[in-house]
Amino acid sequence: MKNNSEKVYINFTQAADLLGYKSGVVIRKLINEDHLKVYSFPDTNKRMVEKNEVLALIQPNSPENEDTPTSES
Repeated sequence: MKNNSEKVYINFTQAADLLGYKSGVVIRKLINEDHLKVYSFPDTNKRMVEKNEVLALIQPNSPENEDTPTSES
């Protein structure tokens, strides 16, 4: 069983999938805009992101962003 404080690292494609995208290009953009931090490990050339940092980017829709009918006649 994993400890909740243990960090899980995922590749760009997996991160994009969590955010609802099909390509890791959006993850590179988020890294370039300093919304995500990239991690490198000595045993691989792959760059990865921390799963909880990706999940923290997901925000619920706020009521002011939704198209709601008005009660005006």
